[in-house]
Amino acid sequence: MHVAIFSLLASPAVALPPAAESGPCSLDAAAPATVAAVDEDFELLLDDGRRAAISGLEFPPPAVAPQRDLRAAAHKRLSSWIVGRDVFVAAFGGATDRWGRMPARAYAPTGDGAASPIVSVGAALLEEGLARFRPDPSAAPCAADYRMAEATAREAARGLWAEPAARPVLAGEGAAAALQGRKGMTLLEGRITSVGETKATVYLNFGQKRADNASVVVLRRNLAILQASGIDPRTLVGRLVRVRGLVEAAFGPRIEISSPAEIEILEPAAP
Repeated sequence: MHVAIFSLLASPAVALPPAAESGPCSLDAAAPATVAAVDEDFELLLDDGRRAAISGLEFPPPAVAPQRDLRAAAHKRLSSWIVGRDVFVAAFGGATDRWGRMPARAYAPTGDGAASPIVSVGAALLEEGLARFRPDPSAAPCAADYRMAEATAREAARGLWAEPAARPVLAGEGAAAALQGRKGMTLLEGRITSVGETKATVYLNFGQKRADNASVVVLRRNLAILQASGIDPRTLVGRLVRVRGLVEAAFGPRIEISSPAEIEILEPAAP
């Protein structure tokens, strides 16, 4: 693992296409800024006094090795890339969060030359396996781009994806045992076998035994949000999906979702 982390630090950024000029996750509305420092929580401290947090990224936790070592690698990579450099920052929304940070997306050139392409900092860190996509509501415009970048690292078992705890848990038989004690964001992947409904909730079940197979919970008040994005939970029977969120264990392992950024449909509907 130490060898892999050393290689990660020594390697150049993974090649990404230049950032789009327009669209929901683009340079549009991004303004020049200079990064004075990246603090221990990965906040960008700008030289004009503002603090920005790159929305949609979950960095390795400051726990025991190897997570601690991966977190240090991610911090070193980000700091060495953007501190003291002019970047472009675009706020998600107009307000700071309760900690005084500006939820944002950031873009930076890949090199020192004037012709160096400008790429998404968040997508680069995801593609290098230094972070996972976290479905923050503010990052929803970048969800598709970030998930695509993350998939490249996950499929190559690059960076944090070399660790079994970071990879998706299969939601079929035995999922309860695999999910026991899970803390923080978990990725759950499986085929929906049935849909159940109550007055307040829609349940997407991965098997007949909810206590063993896991399920996805959608509160009815959030159905319209998913349907507006083209996702109707009631039509997902037989479909392979991946969800991400916090595991609740009180009524069998389940993950509640409330936005389209938290669920990926991994195959097309049957003709």
